[in-house]
Amino acid sequence: MDIPLGTLNLTLVEAATRQTDAAIDALQRGDYDVAVTLAGAAEGMIQREGPHMFAHLRDSPRVEEKMSKKEWIATLNRELYWLKHGGQNEMAIECADAAFLITRAASKLEKWTPKMDEFKVWLMNSLDAI
Repeated sequence: MDIPLGTLNLTLVEAATRQTDAAIDALQRGDYDVAVTLAGAAEGMIQREGPHMFAHLRDSPRVEEKMSKKEWIATLNRELYWLKHGGQNEMAIECADAAFLITRAASKLEKWTPKMDEFKVWLMNSLDAI
């Protein structure tokens, strides 16, 4: 095994950007669990005051009629929580679950990489299929 030894110095934004790009790579390989984990970590790293997808979903007034905010957040993070904390013995993680979390992570970043731009095009063209 060839592993480069050394140190990697990153800012929070650089790390979140790298994780989001790596999540897209994992999605392309069909490693949806890896994509969810990386995108969830990236999303959690960046604090953003302006609009981003999770805040919009979390605060949706349409959900308040159906469930509590806590239940809704648990629903939005179901796969991520399971991968981090365990729980039930099995879980099916779909392409859409990973794509959704990648979108949430990318929405927190002000500057996108070419890979994120390409992912956005793919997502917009694939919404009906996933």
